[in-house]
Amino acid sequence: MSELRPSTSATLDRYWSEFFGCPLAVFDRAATCVLPHAGLGDYRGIFLFRRQHTLIISVPPADHALYLARFAGFTAAAVDSPAELIRQIPAAVGLVIGPAWVGYSDALASGPRPRGARLLTGADAAAWARFQAACPPRDWDHGGSLFGGQPLAGQFVGDTLVALAGYERWGAHIAHIAVVAHPDYRGRGYGAGVVRLLAETVLAHGLIPQYRTLRANAPSMAIAAALGFVAYAESLAIRLA
Repeated sequence: MSELRPSTSATLDRYWSEFFGCPLAVFDRAATCVLPHAGLGDYRGIFLFRRQHTLIISVPPADHALYLARFAGFTAAAVDSPAELIRQIPAAVGLVIGPAWVGYSDALASGPRPRGARLLTGADAAAWARFQAACPPRDWDHGGSLFGGQPLAGQFVGDTLVALAGYERWGAHIAHIAVVAHPDYRGRGYGAGVVRLLAETVLAHGLIPQYRTLRANAPSMAIAAALGFVAYAESLAIRLA
């Protein structure tokens, strides 16, 4: 399906308005809101969140008045071209992450589940440990999931775990999905398979699966498209040195 159900969109709008500490009505019009961090807590950085024509810029509370004066004139296009906004930041800028694509689903696109994809059990601890050891640390930091707790979806080739998807609960309704593949088994559709299985699982539990990836990550964006995740927002994180 190409659109989320109205009830799903309303649930997501409520979550993000509470996360940023802004009125729900800001998503109904083209607006730029410069707000002190709420859900981001003590994050030392600036976070841009674009929902259609609405731009939310979340900034460190101690400098809110400064950034309010400097950022109020920016539009949603700043997510795509942030150079001028970055020039308005008086502190040293570190890593810039994004733009990132944020999508959701309440009904996955139809498609087969690959053979060998299943939810992990307690008997899979050793396979999970071998898989973690095989993944580059950067890849694991971005997409790895701890064993135990929330359900994990894995793709096996023989006895080898080659792809893993897990999720983190965000608020009462969102399941934020993370996925990582074994470096020797990429490009074979295994990532899409475990994301599909995990998304089906969280939907069955009444949660909304969230898929977030850098727009520049073509393989990851292809997973989102193949499974029918619907674009909701885009973000850009600017860490301060």
